[in-house]
Amino acid sequence: MADSIQQQLQQLVLLSDSVGLGGAGSGGVSTVEEAMEQLGPLIHSVYRANKQKLFQQQVELFAQRKDAEIMKLCGSYHQEFVQSVAQLLKVRQNTSELQEKVVGLNAELQQSGKTLYEKKAELLSLRREHRNIQAAIDTVQGSVEVVRMVASFDELVASKQYYSAIKTMGTLKETYMPQVRKYAFGRLLETSIPKMESKLQGAALSDMKDWLYGLKKTTRDIGHHLTLRMKKKQVMWAERDSSVKERYFVSSAVQFVLDEEFDQDDPISVEMMPLYQCLHINEKLGRRAEFRRSFTEDRSDQLSLILASPVQFALGSLGPFESMLHDVIGFFIVEHNIMASAPDFRSKSDVDALWDTGIAKLSDIIARNIQAIREDAEVSDVLQELLTTFTYVMEENAYDVRKLLSLREFQDQKCDIVQRYSDEEVSNLRKAEQLPEKSANTGDAQQEEEDDDLVEFDLDIDEL
Repeated sequence: MADSIQQQLQQLVLLSDSVGLGGAGSGGVSTVEEAMEQLGPLIHSVYRANKQKLFQQQVELFAQRKDAEIMKLCGSYHQEFVQSVAQLLKVRQNTSELQEKVVGLNAELQQSGKTLYEKKAELLSLRREHRNIQAAIDTVQGSVEVVRMVASFDELVASKQYYSAIKTMGTLKETYMPQVRKYAFGRLLETSIPKMESKLQGAALSDMKDWLYGLKKTTRDIGHHLTLRMKKKQVMWAERDSSVKERYFVSSAVQFVLDEEFDQDDPISVEMMPLYQCLHINEKLGRRAEFRRSFTEDRSDQLSLILASPVQFALGSLGPFESMLHDVIGFFIVEHNIMASAPDFRSKSDVDALWDTGIAKLSDIIARNIQAIREDAEVSDVLQELLTTFTYVMEENAYDVRKLLSLREFQDQKCDIVQRYSDEEVSNLRKAEQLPEKSANTGDAQQEEEDDDLVEFDLDIDEL
């Protein structure tokens, strides 16, 4: 049994040798498998025969033999192994040093990166601050310009430079307000824009009202000037008619055309700038309709004040009434000029309505004093001359004077201003030299014919 185990162990040793010699070749794997297959039955038989100790001894012998072979092999290649190990240790040392350098370099890089990161973060913060500062500077500059324009607006209004003020306000609203509206300052300023507009409108309106108040003397001068000129024409008509044997009827409007070559007097100029300036400002502010209503009311009140002046119809006391007529003439000459220069602001219907109101109030004045006028023939004659001249002046300036014709003759106590003369009355008045030969006939038939021949002529007041 021992021999059998010895043989099997020997065979196992041989197989082990063959396994060692087989190495990593493809055949080595199959040899190892065969050895393992043979080792199994061997161990089984050892345990069945209870020869474990013997098997252990054989294994120890096998190990000793292999150790001896290894020692022999190592002895042959020891120097090379030592050199390799030395080189390996040196590489290991160099690797450690290199690792230490890499770690140090990484630490330095980390420190540099941290510094760079901090510098970069600081740079980004400075850039943000720079952008904010630049935006603040731009905003402040824009705000300074806005404040400058607001201050300039106040100065312009105070110095009555309204055209520049309205231009400044337009620039402020259209250019600068969209830029500063997002700021609290801009929103506050935007709420003050209506107050600025009201301030500008109020200043211009105040100047216009001052102009209207100061216009009273100018209108009286205009009326006095036109009355004197018309009196000169009446004298000229009388002289010309006295030298002509045959007299032909000519309407007063045509007579005015014939006499234009004799009108050499310079017109009285009226400064209209405050009115046009106020109109322009209200148009720019979108308040034209409101201003038009206000102006209409003011002019109506002015006319009422003119016709409310105290007058007396006594000989030597007709001066106030004559001044009233001069005021009315000047008033409506100004109205005519406003209507001609701004027809979309002051329409002919507005002026005609005001004219009818004025004639109605004038007729009321005559009606209230009709008894005193009829009782004094001299007062009646002077009053007729004043009203005749007044009628010619207003007709010359394209106003409807038909209602004035009966007013001149004080037909009844109510002073019916629509009463027309008959042909016989016109003839009698001419014989009494109370009606110029060249004046208009007011008979019904002839009036219709004359209405077709009347031509409107405007007073040359382009300088008004």
